Amino acid sequence: MLAQYNPNNLPGLSILKIKDNDQDFNGILPLLAEEFPTWGLGRLRSYIKLVLKQKTNGILVAKNDSSYSIGLLIYSMHDIMNKNFSNDSNKEFSKCLVVENLISSNPVLEQKIYLQFINKIFYIAKNKNCEVLELPRFNSSFDLVKKKYDKNLINSDGWRSFIKI
Repeated sequence: MLAQYNPNNLPGLSILKIKDNDQDFNGILPLLAEEFPTWGLGRLRSYIKLVLKQKTNGILVAKNDSSYSIGLLIYSMHDIMNKNFSNDSNKEFSKCLVVENLISSNPVLEQKIYLQFINKIFYIAKNKNCEVLELPRFNSSFDLVKKKYDKNLINSDGWRSFIKI
């Protein structure tokens, strides 16, 4: 049997969840330093620990087959005003998984890395009974995400983009 070619897949890329008992954050510190260039190592480590302190928050890291960290996603869980996110229109709030930071160190593979991150975070949100996934404002880096989740997109031209689960 021949394997089907999938141009959106990156063989050798693993999306892993950082656990709060992981003490070695060195692999993701350079990625966070890109996002927060004025922060020192102590502040970056404190931020990671603060994020992981809440059970509803999490950090995903994309690693290549050499175990080099090439992407990072930080998320949190919130209740947001229900603006047609829920199937129950009488609900005041909807459970939302929010992507706080999304970083890729490889501009050439950025679209594919983002797609694999969103696939993983969509799965996590679904398992946590979220009704919507909130993402940063879409730009060209999200073209593969837009293509895959097109029928679930809500307000993808606004300040933040939403995918209905």
